[in-house]
Amino acid sequence: MAEIYPAEQFSCQPPVNLEADDDAAKFINSPIPHFYELVHRAEPVTLSILNNINIATPHGLMFEAARHLIAESYHNASMVEIPLREVTSILANGVLAAPATASVEAPALLALGPWSWVYHHWLLEILPRLWVLDEFPEFSDIPIIVPGDMTGFQTDSLTALGIKEDQLLPFDGSNWQFDRLIVPSFLAPCGHSRRQIQWLRKKLFSSFDIEQNETGKRRLYISRQDATRRRLLNEDDIENYLHNLGFETVLPGELSLKDQLLLFNEAEMICGTSGSGMTNHVFAPPQASLIEMQPDSYINRAHWFSSNACGQSYAFAIGSSESDHHDYHLPLEKLESALKSLLHDGF
Repeated sequence: MAEIYPAEQFSCQPPVNLEADDDAAKFINSPIPHFYELVHRAEPVTLSILNNINIATPHGLMFEAARHLIAESYHNASMVEIPLREVTSILANGVLAAPATASVEAPALLALGPWSWVYHHWLLEILPRLWVLDEFPEFSDIPIIVPGDMTGFQTDSLTALGIKEDQLLPFDGSNWQFDRLIVPSFLAPCGHSRRQIQWLRKKLFSSFDIEQNETGKRRLYISRQDATRRRLLNEDDIENYLHNLGFETVLPGELSLKDQLLLFNEAEMICGTSGSGMTNHVFAPPQASLIEMQPDSYINRAHWFSSNACGQSYAFAIGSSESDHHDYHLPLEKLESALKSLLHDGF
């Protein structure tokens, strides 16, 4: 394993409403990683070239010949336990004991990982693995292992980066053996980094020929009407309230990747439930503000860290979970309080 870029860290501003909000302790003490801290660190970016390696399960976990899990399949030995829990039954059924369903003799490059099919993980973890093509152009023509059944945002992003369709090796989630596997680490191992987000913005804005704005004027409400989890149960009331303040409702999943960049590049303020749609704040101007609504049963600080990496202001509003799927109700006054913390000059 060779270190290509050093570790990186940045200081975080607390959520603007942290001191005044009664739910501050819930935000700080949530057990969902990454944990609350005002200095956020990403580990060194590395490149490994591995021989006789298997990739197995839909998460694309890597295993040595002796069937030992490679911790860097997802950040490190601690974090890889999270996706591993989801595929224990597949592994218990002997997927690694059976003969490999495919064997690849030629060198291949890994652009895969846990939850690759999720917009957030694809944009911030998987796609930036292609930093390796900038540093090592000799890899530019080798096969690239990608998720099977790719969605539009995945194909759009790869096309934007100049990846040819005939280069792709769509992985079917079974058990493949590789004689030689080139494994670039995530661009922000074990966290988030400015390097990661700057790479993503530079690549996609340039590829789509979009000029990056310093400020925006649009207020966007990001709906999860199309989701099955973390749904806002009183969304009609929240949506009507926000519409009266000049917000427009957006379902990012209905837009092409380019149209999502164009839209969020014009944002002044983004409000929505935690989820992949909110990840688009990384395409908003540095002076944009983010209001993240979350159920008290699942408070994830990922977008607080990434908004700090972007230089954006962040506030939270926490509601009461009412289902096993973290569907929740948010009192209107909690959202109003979060908005007031950001809109110092009034609505």
